[in-house]
Amino acid sequence: MQHYFIDKPHKETDFFEFKDSVLGYELCFRSCDSIFSKTKIDDGTRALLNAIDKHFVLSGTGLDVGCGLGVIGIALIKRFNVNMHMLDVNNTAVSLTQQNIVKNNVKPQASAFLSNGFANVKDYYDFIVSNPPIKTGKKLLFSLMDGAMQHLKPNAPLIVVIRKDHGMQSLKNYLTSLFNNCEIVARDKGYYILKAIKN
Repeated sequence: MQHYFIDKPHKETDFFEFKDSVLGYELCFRSCDSIFSKTKIDDGTRALLNAIDKHFVLSGTGLDVGCGLGVIGIALIKRFNVNMHMLDVNNTAVSLTQQNIVKNNVKPQASAFLSNGFANVKDYYDFIVSNPPIKTGKKLLFSLMDGAMQHLKPNAPLIVVIRKDHGMQSLKNYLTSLFNNCEIVARDKGYYILKAIKN
């Protein structure tokens, strides 16, 4: 996964499009070989979105941390009519998310920007969501959780997805120590959706 954090030049032939459905919406994404889950919506993202659809009523402005192609933010705009800011550390991912915002007709409510973690985040949010980059290690993962807590409004939720065998219990324990609360909202084929509320 470390290669994901290093931007490399691309040829036009490296790019392609795919269509996929989630939450009842047919979405179209421009993608390329260096992006996570480059040809379909990955199972973790799908589990996260399905859990949010079932257990949350979102409003206001949210942040997607590690947006990739922009799947989570775009789907949440379609479903809840919210505003979404989306960030990624990878220039190509940010560029593709910006294009996918236009492709899926959510431009007025969406923006994407480059940020190494929360370095370029200035706003405070009504909710933060993430399918975080687990394979980069606990240090980065926990720093993202710290940043999320700092940029949530009072009583706002952080919602993340993680596989049990990728350290779910460790993350749940960390969130509990950070927020003084954390619960498992849903389980889906080995993926766990965690919710922590900023008090």
